Amino acid sequence: MEKLILIFLISFPIFGDEKRDLADLAKRIEKYNESFIKGVMVTSEKDEEVRSVNYYTKEGDFKRTVLKQTEKKEYIEKWGDRRRWFVSNWQGKEPSIYVSASYNGNYELENNLQSKDLKDDYLFYFKNYCEFDGIIDTRYARIKKMRLTYFDAPFTAVNNMMNIKIPGNFKKNISYDIDLKEDDKVINAMQSFKPVQSTTWYGNIFAIQLKVLEVYPGEKDMPLCTSDYYMGYKGWGSYEDVLKQIDELPELKGKRNPY
Repeated sequence: MEKLILIFLISFPIFGDEKRDLADLAKRIEKYNESFIKGVMVTSEKDEEVRSVNYYTKEGDFKRTVLKQTEKKEYIEKWGDRRRWFVSNWQGKEPSIYVSASYNGNYELENNLQSKDLKDDYLFYFKNYCEFDGIIDTRYARIKKMRLTYFDAPFTAVNNMMNIKIPGNFKKNISYDIDLKEDDKVINAMQSFKPVQSTTWYGNIFAIQLKVLEVYPGEKDMPLCTSDYYMGYKGWGSYEDVLKQIDELPELKGKRNPY
């Protein structure tokens, strides 16, 4: 994977569609009360619902909640294997998907634990392909060129400090245009991002927009398909270690390929 262009975007405007997506992201962070989105991911375009890897890990809602319900078979059918981002109807737009995480809290500042670059503390990975039953389906389009844009917003807490609240809007900070080689499969997407000075005791939340600029085409009329988007702390283990928590789930085996 080669980084081509580094563009600083301090104080640049956020366009209408991005503003809508970021507002949606803020609402979901507040709804799930978690800066690492574990529910439905925010996307500008999608064929069907897509969830992050975080939803299926031992700390995610799939294991902690869904598999413990009496109606779990119905829930698994409805929300089981939703780790793939399908996009077939671009309508002339460049589709985007978002991840997010918090940082820069008062504890870290007081204890001099603030990193100088969030790339040192966070993982952002995805697979530039889709597989079913352990077999890569080569019919799909894959990302050839992407733009990663970093946004940032301070957050606070309400309801006796029990719930996250984002009182303002996300601001655009920096972008990277990146070419992916045709044989690149597992993508380490986290790029350098310098911490923004916190204006609240709780710290900040950063969001990364991954925008698809070009694709390696698959077979005719087949959509773009990428999978297993994960944002996490490095202390939670490697991307491969996290994926093992999902591969162990028999409930996700043998799911139908929708195309």
